[in-house]
Amino acid sequence: MYVLIAFLTPFLHALSCILDAHFSNNIFKKIPSLVFYATISNIVIIPFLFFFGMPVVPSLDILAVLFIIALIEVCYQIPYYHALRNIDTSIVVALFALGEITLPILAYFIVGEKLHLAQYIGFGIILLSTFGLNFDSKKFKLNIAFVLMLLVSVLLSLSAVLSKYSLQSVDFVTVVFWIALFATLISLFLLIVPQYRSDIISTFPQYKKKIKLFLSNELLNQAGSLAATIALAYLPVLVVEAVGSSQSIFTLLLGFVLYKIFGNRFKENLARHDVIKKIISFTLIIIGIYMVLR
Repeated sequence: MYVLIAFLTPFLHALSCILDAHFSNNIFKKIPSLVFYATISNIVIIPFLFFFGMPVVPSLDILAVLFIIALIEVCYQIPYYHALRNIDTSIVVALFALGEITLPILAYFIVGEKLHLAQYIGFGIILLSTFGLNFDSKKFKLNIAFVLMLLVSVLLSLSAVLSKYSLQSVDFVTVVFWIALFATLISLFLLIVPQYRSDIISTFPQYKKKIKLFLSNELLNQAGSLAATIALAYLPVLVVEAVGSSQSIFTLLLGFVLYKIFGNRFKENLARHDVIKKIISFTLIIIGIYMVLR
């Protein structure tokens, strides 16, 4: 049951990432403004949390951990949106798996989790597959998105482990509530920088025009994160992260469906050669996920 809940995360986040690519490539020219509006939109999730319970005020050390997680949730968006401007959305999503480089180490030292050798090999397969997606053999170099998403993935891996640590002391309602609240407050600091404040104000009409899309995107993102948080309470961090690696597959499939409905409005190369390359790499990712879940 909890594995199925974990799979809700990559599906919902795939939809969210497709919308993120649309925002980054077609609506906002400056990324700090996009980060600001994307982050303040997360306040929409707070009322829904009360259906699951009442958040409590945790101890100061847990509050500090939740603040760090919120800071990560804001900061990771900057390299993430840049990556979405440099490569296909499904490949950007696949690059989230790069966090598996540090995740086993972080999970071992912070929450004491250990897996079998075959499971670590599965993570290796996932990592090599993402590398193959971004290596240009003709130019013998990696796409800049690889470096950007390496940073993003490391940050999110740390966030996942810290979330697991927090869930050992408080319930998921409290964790989600404080992260959403802190992230919103942190984003307001962007208004202090004059050039950011000016662009945020000038782009408000675009945000207002697309506010329903932003809120829908936030609901998708938060629902996916909520599913991950619930799964983290019952499954090892590495298992939840491995399931999340299937997000690239969902992104490619959903990108194809949206292309058939809306045309070429989303950043996804659906040429036959590229799709075959992606399918092979994503299949290897599935194999890696299977090895981790064994």
